[in-house]
Amino acid sequence: MTSQRVSIHLCEMKTPTDVSEVEALLGKIDPHSIVGVIGKTEGTGLSDDYARVVADWSLRDAIGARTGWSRDEVGVRVAFVLSGGCFGAVTPHVSIITREDMRETPHSGKWLAVGRGWSDEIFAEDVGRSAQIRKVAAAVRQAQVDASIDDVSDIHCVLVKAPSLTRETIEDARRRGKDVVTTDLGVGENGAMCFSNDGSALGVALALGEIAERDVNDTIVRQRWDLYSEVASTSSGGEKRHAEIFLLGNSTKSVSDLRIGHGITRDFIDQEGIKSALRSAGLDFDCAPNPEQQSHVVAVFAKMIVPGDGQIRGHSSTLLRESNPERTAKAVGGALIGSVIGETRFFMSGGERNSHQGPPGGSPVAAVVRP
Repeated sequence: MTSQRVSIHLCEMKTPTDVSEVEALLGKIDPHSIVGVIGKTEGTGLSDDYARVVADWSLRDAIGARTGWSRDEVGVRVAFVLSGGCFGAVTPHVSIITREDMRETPHSGKWLAVGRGWSDEIFAEDVGRSAQIRKVAAAVRQAQVDASIDDVSDIHCVLVKAPSLTRETIEDARRRGKDVVTTDLGVGENGAMCFSNDGSALGVALALGEIAERDVNDTIVRQRWDLYSEVASTSSGGEKRHAEIFLLGNSTKSVSDLRIGHGITRDFIDQEGIKSALRSAGLDFDCAPNPEQQSHVVAVFAKMIVPGDGQIRGHSSTLLRESNPERTAKAVGGALIGSVIGETRFFMSGGERNSHQGPPGGSPVAAVVRP
């Protein structure tokens, strides 16, 4: 029987071109075993965030130098999910995820397994519509098979990096006689990045049975807030043409020593959602994890959504009046997560005003621990 062993290695990046820690790691592991690069890069986090693109190229070149793969080949063999914007307490870094196929009998229980998927090309006219939902759903199902996970309840985090709209892709659609869901390239209420992120989130929900096929049409994205996924963490960028899926769950066919779980934070000050994710993954603690227990936390993947009413537990905030509420959301979310796990190297994207990532007012968070 072939089983997979998954490992996660955190590498700090002091600049988008700083791959020194990655290169040091590549000298210690088999670089051919890398299946995912998940990380936070400095920059604006908006559609014009070229720091994210530069970091992507730098990482591909570093892996390619060790494997002999071209930059494009690295992009086919490895799923890249990079989210821009490290405001406040979040450290620019990447999680290098490796998967080795082992001829070992799995130990009892379910342990961390990962799977990858790539969607068909997502055209500008697909973004934020049913075509994107279905294309992402097909790729998520592909990733579930790749992870050898039979039960969708064992899937705790689905990271998606999908195409957003750009001026060039919008003009291309118009030349072909197609329209697009929005021409706003930002992250505001009608922003293209939000439509893409939420189209992907509903694709995850469709694949995992969180929503029904009968609910899918071209008008549900950023309208039907009763439809959502509890495990989707999605982002988008103009540099993508396909959605890249990286799925994490627990499987009986894994010989890893890690386990993943998830929870929901109900607002910006809800530590209990993060603690629920840690406990779901198998970390045992009382009120809050102490430093020794925090050392068992390997990685955290989270979203932080801005509430559409601008309130937190019934009290008003200034979020919706700020010029860059997404920055505040990431900064506050980073401090919240860091205060629980005692670490600043974690994946946390967000800033959307309302989202299909998590229930209304809530945000999903997943934690990988070594029990």
